[in-house]
Amino acid sequence: MRIEPFGTFRAPLSRVEFRGDASRGHRLVGPIVGATIDGPLLRATQNGTSAADWLLQGPDGTVFIDVRISMRTDDGAPLQITYSGRADWPDGVGSGPVRAAFVFETDAPQYRWLCSRMVVGVGSVEQTHGSYSLAMLH
Repeated sequence: MRIEPFGTFRAPLSRVEFRGDASRGHRLVGPIVGATIDGPLLRATQNGTSAADWLLQGPDGTVFIDVRISMRTDDGAPLQITYSGRADWPDGVGSGPVRAAFVFETDAPQYRWLCSRMVVGVGSVEQTHGSYSLAMLH
């Protein structure tokens, strides 16, 4: 397996909406506003306002990240990104690194190659934003 640096993903968060306890743990919803990807193969910005992290923290501190976001590349192509991941936050939100897998969807011919690639990231979540260093697996 070969690993290639892919860029940086940054997701500024609006006011975090705490949804309270659910059957599987504590649910947090963090609306994302103005997300960006910046890398040598892809530059894109958030398109629209329908983007959020539907985070779930289990009773043992394990966090499940679940994000969906629409973006537009710098040359105008539509791009849908879904990423999910895990974190261990026994000391509260953002108290440890997040590891995530990013999946891309697009019908733009120049970016269709993204649909068959696996991009992974390691990052952090703070009260105002999440940020990830991304790498592509070959």
